[in-house]
Amino acid sequence: MAKIILSVGGVEGHTFPVLPIAKGLVQLGHQVHWIGSGSFREAIEKTGSIFYPIPEEFDPHYLGIPIYEFRPALAKKKGMDQIKEYLMWFFDEVGEFFDTFNQLIKEVQPDIFIGDPVNFSPLFFGEILGKPTINLHVVPPLILSQDTAPFGSGLLPGKSPLMRVRNRILNYLVDRVLFKDLTAYGNQVRKRLNLPTYQGFFGDFNKFVDRVLILSVPGFDYERSDMPDNHHFIGPSIPKSDHHWEKPDWWGDLEKAKKVILVNQGTIANSIQDLIIPTLIALKDEPDTLVVAVPVKEEIPNLPANARVAPFIPFANLLPHVDLLVTNGGYGGTNMALGFGIPMVIGGATEDKMEVAQRVTVSGTGIDMKTMKPTPQKLKAAIQEVFTNPKYKQNALRLKKEIESYDSVALVDQAIKELLEKYNKKNKVLV
Repeated sequence: MAKIILSVGGVEGHTFPVLPIAKGLVQLGHQVHWIGSGSFREAIEKTGSIFYPIPEEFDPHYLGIPIYEFRPALAKKKGMDQIKEYLMWFFDEVGEFFDTFNQLIKEVQPDIFIGDPVNFSPLFFGEILGKPTINLHVVPPLILSQDTAPFGSGLLPGKSPLMRVRNRILNYLVDRVLFKDLTAYGNQVRKRLNLPTYQGFFGDFNKFVDRVLILSVPGFDYERSDMPDNHHFIGPSIPKSDHHWEKPDWWGDLEKAKKVILVNQGTIANSIQDLIIPTLIALKDEPDTLVVAVPVKEEIPNLPANARVAPFIPFANLLPHVDLLVTNGGYGGTNMALGFGIPMVIGGATEDKMEVAQRVTVSGTGIDMKTMKPTPQKLKAAIQEVFTNPKYKQNALRLKKEIESYDSVALVDQAIKELLEKYNKKNKVLV
């Protein structure tokens, strides 16, 4: 079995989807050494992984500092500019985490490195050492394709001759012009590590990774005729219910309600004024509807009688009771909801949210509000449309069935074995 160094983004949306995978790998006999945020030490150690904290001064989640306060430039930008700012931060972290990774590598002598699209360190260290690397994609794929517009544009795909011309032009402009300074910024880091440089970030980032494993299914992504060979869908990881979690006293109300609507604001762009408050207002006069808002860590004045709030509820416990999700579009949470066959109303405009929203549109599993701050009136109309038009539920159930055909842990394990076999054969290692 393999000795693995694993490290993903230190927020819920990147850590939580990987927990079931790490647990499964440990149960299969792998040794997982996880470098992560101190906030998730207990959750990570419950998987059987060996935990190592990133330096506290670089861990905003552990320090309790909102991301937009820790990196103020992020709050001032939107769309492509914000994505660029995020990527510059991720390149900075390679230097900030260097000593932590370097020391652990000396101690562990790992066989394989696993990272994600926001934590470059394990991918770069694996590349330096010539060891196999896996990028667990907990965000939509960063793929330049003749069939799709660039990541972050939020534009719908198109495969007609005219649309392919559009895609090629936009992909070139984004990768080689708009993000030229980002590529140069990243190449400074790669040169210091004696790694090959990028011609363009989006075009080259995953070319140097052995395997890109996407935590979703083809039915929730765009069709591409030129999908890179090293990219594979493995389905989202669906955790099991936490039987030790203490239910709130209102839990029985879930069984009594005719409709249960979950509104989830996410963990980074998380103002309750964006989606939670408008949803509570929109549905306050619907007596047959129970609205559950998570996470809510502040008191909401004049909470409607048909609303329940909580700072945290394990989604695996809650989602079996939910009929519709109102969300800002985190990739992991959206895929998980689809794993339970739940249609949605989505409103997000930061990070990768616009990309997730477009996939909801293309898959027919919900309605994109095209804003992160919809009015209660528009929200109510969208929610009614999802409930009255059966296609949204039917498409969500179709994806639920597709998701159930994937075993993410088994597919990660298979990738590890294939990569190690290839590495050992290439280096003539006796096992």
